Order: sequence, then structure tokens, then C-alpha cells
Amino acid sequence: MIPTEIKRTHILEALKRISREGVPPRRISRGYCLVKAGHHFPPKYTIALAHEIATGKFLSSNEFSGGSESNGFLKTHGFDVVECNCGCSLQLGSITSPSGSSVKKIPANPSTRHSERCPDCKIRVRELLERIYGTCLQNHKFSWSTHLSSYAGTSIFPVLRKVVKVLESYRGFDFEDFVRAKTVAPCDFWVPDPGFIVEFDESQHFTIPRKLVLSAYPNDLLVRFSRGRWISLCEKHNARDNDPPYRDEQRAWYDTLRDIIPSLEGLQPTVRIYASDYAWCSLNPDNSNDLQQFSDIAFQGGAPAQRTMVRTNTHVASSPSILRVALVFPKVKKGSSHGVPPSGEESQKSNVPTLDLFAGEAVDFVLFPEGYISSSDRMRIDQLSKLASDLGTPLLVGAVDSCVDSTGCMADWQVLLRFDPDGSSSHLYTKHSTAEAVAFEKPDWEPNVMLPTFELSGVRAGATICHDHYLGLLPRFLAQRGAYVWVNPSYDNVKDIKWSSILRLRAVENRFFSLCTLHDNVKKRERTHPFAFSPDGNELLGRKVGCAVVRPLSECKDPGIYVVDLDMSTIEKPLDWCLIPRVKRRPRRSGPNAKPKLVRATLVEEQPAIYGCSGWQQIKEPGQSVETDHGCVYVGIVMKEQILDATKCFRILDRAKDMGCTPIIWNAWDELPTDSACLATLMMGRAIECCAPVLVSDRVEIHELIELSNRNKIPARRTVEASGEVIVDIRYAWGLENAFNMVTDNIPSQYMKGRALNRYRRLAKLRP
Repeated sequence: MIPTEIKRTHILEALKRISREGVPPRRISRGYCLVKAGHHFPPKYTIALAHEIATGKFLSSNEFSGGSESNGFLKTHGFDVVECNCGCSLQLGSITSPSGSSVKKIPANPSTRHSERCPDCKIRVRELLERIYGTCLQNHKFSWSTHLSSYAGTSIFPVLRKVVKVLESYRGFDFEDFVRAKTVAPCDFWVPDPGFIVEFDESQHFTIPRKLVLSAYPNDLLVRFSRGRWISLCEKHNARDNDPPYRDEQRAWYDTLRDIIPSLEGLQPTVRIYASDYAWCSLNPDNSNDLQQFSDIAFQGGAPAQRTMVRTNTHVASSPSILRVALVFPKVKKGSSHGVPPSGEESQKSNVPTLDLFAGEAVDFVLFPEGYISSSDRMRIDQLSKLASDLGTPLLVGAVDSCVDSTGCMADWQVLLRFDPDGSSSHLYTKHSTAEAVAFEKPDWEPNVMLPTFELSGVRAGATICHDHYLGLLPRFLAQRGAYVWVNPSYDNVKDIKWSSILRLRAVENRFFSLCTLHDNVKKRERTHPFAFSPDGNELLGRKVGCAVVRPLSECKDPGIYVVDLDMSTIEKPLDWCLIPRVKRRPRRSGPNAKPKLVRATLVEEQPAIYGCSGWQQIKEPGQSVETDHGCVYVGIVMKEQILDATKCFRILDRAKDMGCTPIIWNAWDELPTDSACLATLMMGRAIECCAPVLVSDRVEIHELIELSNRNKIPARRTVEASGEVIVDIRYAWGLENAFNMVTDNIPSQYMKGRALNRYRRLAKLRP
């Protein structure tokens, strides 16, 4: 049986890996192929690899079946599987589409054996829509509820209520029996401009329940397909799917929602295309006659106009490629201690916001700060449950959970709770650092359990809390399990330059969105703000709920609720180093009583070199130690973009510790991919995380030196001398042991301290 941990994102990642690495000869499929973007993949091997991505364990071939089990599993996750004996070796000729992707060349006269399940037809429909409208997104998801009660009081409620009665009376299934998903599944195609859905209907959609539903539609309901013809097709096909028994009613209800909700959301009417109307794969997007033929068949009621008016209704849900997040940024009533919310009577009694404070905004989830409530505070828990129900969206809330620690004593654990609209709540995560008790202490600690991923409006997400973001292997593990969004709620004890450097680095190196909200401590001299960064390293914009004015989040320093839009299409784009913002040159000077430990570095014959007791010594890959006037240093070389892999840096730190040396990380390029100031932005985060200086060079010169300027781990970008040398101050180059002290400070025994660090190393498969 195929494990349920495998999600669509894991399968997509498996396909990418197969494209890069190929298929082992013994895992080639002989009877079926998964077809994606014109390429053929082995279904069973894809599932086995997806399970490894999801859980770290590769499924052997005898743990589940091929054929109907594997093919059915992939189809339920939205993939096309066809009978094929190409052995996954089919390399299709290609033409370039408007979006730059490749599609199969199809002869002008399609074969009479063409099937409505041809995988290339959907590819071609997307290409045709792209050519007409510029952008067409496939399998994108709206955060539309599937439950009738969600639409009470709206203009579409009477129609939906009538449809429910029709479906319930047909075979006696209760509405609650066949409405299982919380939100509508992704549509086939979404055209953002002018804003309409396109559904590609195959024969299984034409059922008697669908006929009854279409007959119940009011005559004035606008759709861009012939309802009369669709009713006739239902009578002709009379399709039946009894697995589960209510599947036909379920499919008819979901199709109804895609037909009717667009009118509520200010979108254009839904377009439906009958899959068997034409061999769509035979049409050429570059041929004007074919484009006209496609438009005539697909848009029988007239093609939607290419532009639409700007919407002004604040209740309209965001685009399916946009995940809309609300960050709660409340006032704090008592100061924190080293990032840990204080405990005690009346120490933190935050007021839970009510529905009216969200000003009618439609959001996909709400993030609250660390330590927002106590897990035993029944009143606020009930208020949060009601808010989740009122908003119709999940809440992620930091809480203090007083429980027994590993020594049997009561301690405050920092946890993240989830409240769902259906009234349920769950524990998502336990903090790994700085709290009185941390997750690494738990005797049954396992990364798959203690670092879970979860769904938020169809998007895979993961979480840590506050200082956990220094531990780069935690979010890295979440990203490897498919997280596209990473939340890290904090308290209030933050330094802007440290938090922004780390959160930006995490977003870029893991190719996900990083989000952090916290409490506003009005007593502090330096006011803080929420944080959010995109996978290209740029700070996101925010606006207060109900307000149209957007600003960088670093300027959002007034308490309130801020809305941030995450453009999920950014994740699929390759990293463009030039888009990373440039850091300003602001070297920090040491205090008058400081005693620097200065080490000289330069390039000698295009090789990194350190000035030691015996003169200049070249550093070869992967690194070596050099004896200097201030002790032994170990310089580890990280080549090019591998600097974005935290494990490469940790291996250097481990090696330095083994040799009793001070670590220095040297990022060497043949040629820099962008201005060095963009690289320096990321290196600030790496220097903080590793407690080690980071140098960046090409074959000609050293361009950047980023190091810590004080014991508070404030990073500084140092000046490169005119001679080409840099002077590295290794006073604060403490390495992994010091960087990990924040975790082990409160762990009661040396044994458990060592076990915690070894557990952390396991995430990168470092030596124990």
C-alpha cells in the first residue's frame, strides 16, 4: 500500500530529480508512463523517490504494487498516466511555447484513434490560452470553501442550497457524506487577465447528478458553455463512478462551485471545454487559423475580453497563484528574556482579534506571534477557535505549554498551535532553542515527527519558532520535505539586522517564503516590525487590513494586523542572483578596549591564501589549517553557489573543531554571478549562523569580507584594502559549538547537550 505521506509537491520534486539524474535500468516501466510536459517517467519509481523526498526512506519495489495501484495514486494527485511501452525513453521533438516550455509536435491530421485522455491535449490547450491571453496557469487553487454554510447571506446561497437539495434527493446521500475536502480542488486552467476559469471536461463529468444540477441552474446564471448541450452529453454518457459510492454527486457539487462562485468573486464566467470535441493537440499555437479554430470551438458563447476593470470589492479572494497571509502584530505587555516569553500571572494576556478587525479581508491563513497565549487559557482558546470559524481559514498561534521536562520538573515549552475553521485544533511544533525545555530533549525525538510539514490552502508549509531560525538545518529539512512557506513566529527580543539577514538567507537557500511576526514592545528604544522575504531575497510589502497603501514590512512598525501576498509562481523561477538586494557598506569599529585578533588574507596565484607564521600559505580544496600569530585557523573552501548549502559550511565548522582551530569560510568563484554587494547580503546571514567570517572572491580578487563585530553577533561588511588584502578579525569566530549554545543553555545535563547537537547533525548526515 502506498503511504499517505506522499503529496503532489513530493511527486513534482521526484520528477525534477529524475530529469536530472535519469532512471536506474531496473526501475524502467514497461507498460505505463507518467506524462508531464511531454516527457515520460516510470510511475512506480517516481512514487518510491517521492516517498524518499517526503520521509527520507526510499520505498523498495516489493512494498507496493505497480499497475492500477500506482497509476490510480498518481491520477488522484492530478497526474496523467498512459499505457506506453517506450520504457520511459521517449524524447519528444519540441516547439517552443509562448511560456518557453516544450510541447509535443503533433501531425496536422490527427489519428482517428485519438483519445480524450491524450495527455498532450491539456498541454496544448494551455499553450493556446497563453498565446491568446499572455498568462495561463494550470492546476492552480482557489481558497474557496466546499461547504454550503460558508456562503450563507451571499447572492449565490439560494442557488447552492437548491443544488444541494437536488443532489441529496437523487440517491439519498447526505450532503455531509460527499463533501469531504475543505476547499475546492485546483481548477484545470486559470487565466488571470481578464480573470476566468477554464475546465477541460472528460466523459466522467457527464453524469445524471450533473444533469440534474445543470437543470436546476437559474436561467440568468452566466456561464460560457452551452448548458443545454452539457445536459445532452450527460444523457449520452450517463457516466458512473461508484468508488466511493457518492463520487458522482461529489463531482457534480465541485463542478457547481466552479460554475457559480466566480460571479460572487467578481470574476468572468467559467468556460468549459468538452475534451472529445477535437484533437486539441493537433492545433498549433503559432498558427493564426488554428488559434481562431480553437476560439470558435472553446468559446461558443464568445471569448472573454482580454482586459477587465480593476476590482474594488475587498471581499474578493486573492488570485490562485497568490497566498494571502495576515500577520498579527500586537503590543506586548511585558518584556521578554533572551527571546523567551515570560511566564507568571498576567504576564501576557493578549486580546484575541475579532472578525470585524479583519475588515472583510479574504486571507489564506493567519500567523500570530510566539507565546501569544497559554495552552491552558480556555477563554482565549475558545476565542481563537471562533475566529478561525468566522474567517473560514486556519490560525497558527504561538503558545506557552507548561509540562514536565526531561528531568521530571515542570517547565514552559514554546509550541505552535493550529486552529481550523471546523473547530478542531492541533499541536504543530515544539521549539528547539532558548526555551526552558526544548524539543531536542524529548526521548522520542525524530525529525519526521518533530519537524512536520502541513497544508495551508493547498500549499505545503513548515514551522519553527524564534531563535530556531539560527539552526539552518531545521528549515532546510522542511524545504526538503516540500515546504514552500516557512513560518517562524517570534517574541520581541530581536535585532533588525540579525533577523532580516537570517530570514532572507533562509528564503533564498531553501527557495521558499519566510515569514516572522512578533509582539511590538513599545518600551524598547528600537521599534521592530514583522518580517517576510520571497525566494529571490526581496523583502515583501505589507498593508494594514482594510487599507490599500502598501509599504515594505520594515516600515510597518505600528501594532495591528498586516496583509502580505505571497506570489507562489516565484518559487518555480530559478534563482537570479542579481535580484538579491545590495547591502550597504557600514563597517563597524571595535571599542577602545577591544583586543582584535587580526589575520591577513589575499589571493596568491589565483588561490586563497592566509598569512601565517611562515608567510603566505595557499589554501587548497576543500581546506587546510594555518598557524598564525593568534593561533591555528582552519580555512574551508565552499565553491560557487554551494555557499547556499548549509551542510557545506557545517562540515567546515566540524573540521575546525576537530583540529582545535578557529574557522574561516571562503566562498570561491571563477566569476561572481552578480555584484558582490548582493552576495554580501546573504553572507551576513551565513556569518551569523556559523559564528565564522565569510570571504567571497573570484580568481582575481577578494570582493567581500563579512564577519561578526561583537559578542551580540552583529554582522559587519569590512573594507577590502587597496592592496587586495583583507584583515580578518577572528575574535568572534566561535564556530558551531558556540552557535549551538542557545539550544543547550537550558538543557540540564551534559549528556543531553551532546545528544541534542548530534541530533541536529543528523539533519545534514554529519558525523555524530
